[in-house]
Amino acid sequence: MSNAEVAIRLLRWCADRAQPLGLDLADLPADDSVRSFLRSRNMDSVLALGSGVVDARQAVYDAVWDCQLTALLEVIEALASSDVRTLTFKGGELLPRYFPGHSIGFTGDTDVLVRRDQIETVKSVMYGLGFRHAFFDTDQGVMKDRDLRDVADIELRHYELAPFVKTVELTDPVVVEVAEMYNAHPLHHVSGRAVAVIAVDVHHNVASDADPSMLFDRAVPSSLGVGETLSPADHVWLNLSRYYNEVALHGGCSLRPFVYTIPEVAAGTVDWGVVEQVARDLALGPTLSYFLRFCDQLAPGRIPVPTLQSVHQSTSSRVRDWGWQLAKLFDFQERFPSYAFDPSGDNWTSRSDPRRAMTLR
Repeated sequence: MSNAEVAIRLLRWCADRAQPLGLDLADLPADDSVRSFLRSRNMDSVLALGSGVVDARQAVYDAVWDCQLTALLEVIEALASSDVRTLTFKGGELLPRYFPGHSIGFTGDTDVLVRRDQIETVKSVMYGLGFRHAFFDTDQGVMKDRDLRDVADIELRHYELAPFVKTVELTDPVVVEVAEMYNAHPLHHVSGRAVAVIAVDVHHNVASDADPSMLFDRAVPSSLGVGETLSPADHVWLNLSRYYNEVALHGGCSLRPFVYTIPEVAAGTVDWGVVEQVARDLALGPTLSYFLRFCDQLAPGRIPVPTLQSVHQSTSSRVRDWGWQLAKLFDFQERFPSYAFDPSGDNWTSRSDPRRAMTLR
């Protein structure tokens, strides 16, 4: 069984975690090559959780995530006490919702969205909780404050503040052992100790061309028990379109965004009319259409056909059309598209017929 076949099967399981994984671990190559591939794509956790075989590495993922989630809850509660409306989004919201008690690999940070006019209050709260604009110096094993110019540059060019970070020491010998082998963000090994770097990204928008007020208007109570989060529809279009651009422009190869978005697609709570409207308003087109159609293959029947068509046709521009991008994500070589020379053939796909674009067996 190839790397891609295993990864596809695991992603399909994510749509309904109550079903058996349907994957015999004995069928995997003995040389651990598939597991290495899955780890490179932040997917080894899905194999562990789906098979019920939680190894030491997964236990460490969970231990670090517990620290991150505890810190996130502390942040949201403190912001709420200061009358700051806070929306969690991405993995910080969806991992606890669909994989409670577990992480999917090492997560670099958690994300919250606040109103722009409350930024100064947010900064005060974060400083009071021991967070600061800093980075972990791996060579020296210490936190170092970011240069003022660096902080200013990040906040001038992005719709988020410079990362707020602090450290937590973990004393479990298993965590220390994994930290010594891993020794990268967010888990470092320092003089025989395991140090987790807790990072919180505070956003005042999610895209340069988006109006964040619509996200607050559609917000729903967070599954964390405190604060709010994006609506299911906003999670789907935002996760998939951001992910598509990250893969195309920044070499992203993690499959984790699919892992926590597919359950949201399959849960039956998405207002697909909102997805269609946002796709038209932001002219998302291919940046959402390709990965949305891929989710339709992984969780068939959850996405209405009119939604697939509407998103596909939400712009006529091909400027941000980089194709499926699945070959780089799943590590296979694409075949030459011979059907391109036969527009009348069965394999030809027009822009008005998105469902014929791919078939996963």
